[in-house]
Amino acid sequence: MKINVIMNLVVLIIGLVIAIAPWTFAPVCSVEMRCWFTRDVETILGAIVAVLGFIGMYLNLGE
Repeated sequence: MKINVIMNLVVLIIGLVIAIAPWTFAPVCSVEMRCWFTRDVETILGAIVAVLGFIGMYLNLGE
């Protein structure tokens, strides 16, 4: 059980890094173009990964 919680915590952290990256330390574009949609999609995907990691961690803690 403990290894599952740790792995889900790692997935949660990776999802948060993916969601925050295009807004802070890894900008997608320097001028407003079509690639700004890439930033929005990357943020949404990172948030989904983080939520899935949180749900998995929560479910494994209940066992």
